[in-house]
Amino acid sequence: MLKYSVKRLLFMILTLFLTTLFVFTLLEFVPGDPARIIAGEGATEASLAAIRDEFQLNDPFFVRFFRYIGNLLQGNLGVSYKTRQPIAGAIGSRLPLTMIIAFWGVIVGTLLGLLAGTVSAVKQYSLFDRVLTFISLFGKSAPSFWIAMLFVLIFSLKLGWLPASGSYSFKYWILPVATIGLQASSGITRMTRSSVLEVIRQDYIRTARAKGQVEWVVVIRHGLRNAFIPILTQISSSLCEYLGGTVLVESVFAIPGIGNYVLDAVQRQDLPVVLSGIFIICAMCSVVILLTDLAYAFIDPRIKSTYGFGVKKKKADQKEGGNK
Repeated sequence: MLKYSVKRLLFMILTLFLTTLFVFTLLEFVPGDPARIIAGEGATEASLAAIRDEFQLNDPFFVRFFRYIGNLLQGNLGVSYKTRQPIAGAIGSRLPLTMIIAFWGVIVGTLLGLLAGTVSAVKQYSLFDRVLTFISLFGKSAPSFWIAMLFVLIFSLKLGWLPASGSYSFKYWILPVATIGLQASSGITRMTRSSVLEVIRQDYIRTARAKGQVEWVVVIRHGLRNAFIPILTQISSSLCEYLGGTVLVESVFAIPGIGNYVLDAVQRQDLPVVLSGIFIICAMCSVVILLTDLAYAFIDPRIKSTYGFGVKKKKADQKEGGNK
């Protein structure tokens, strides 16, 4: 298992390196002179030359790229073209808000999706199944900004229960989390339903029922657990999606998260902020995927035995049997 973990970790580092190289290269083709973006349209050639020297813009491509990689290893994300402030501090103040909304939204979506998908699979083709399928399709197809504005209209303007914008306390996060939770639960519901339907038709499920086990034990312990690998993949995919894709939700609810920060940087052509923001989002998603891959071994005993868990015990049992 250690070998597998190291291999996945090295693959994650390689992915981050190639992603950074791709985005860094792509930003080289953005129209406009970075020095003129920093100084403004009315800047003189002398001031432009000074800015190029200050930001070392005249260096060759690979010199600037590997300098950026070296700064990343030291925790330095660079300096914003527009504000001349360190990017790490700006991202550090915005990242917790994005993570709170994304994580809690996916947690809510996971709980709702597991419950709805399991019940829908057990009650296949019933009225309950059809209603849940319709709700999941609606949540998946409806745009996040439309759902967010609908929640604002109902719970803020009409009922006055919750604030419409801001991020000052827990009650300000309820509507953004509900928006993400509804969309996340839609995909998890569909994946749970299809996975559980495939599992509950297996022979060992019929055997468990024949032994007289309670139905909910059969469904949860034998059905849902053995169907959880594709569900876990869907959960991790949703978490990666909302860690980097909460821009519309943040815009509707006026949340100063990393999505809004990167979007504003794109509009202002603040290239270091764009590059660093994408790197941070990619790094978080890579960590989520790594943890998901490692979690597979603890969920499925077959994967656990494949990558070394239980090997020593098996050899010990074989040795003991040989001695007998």
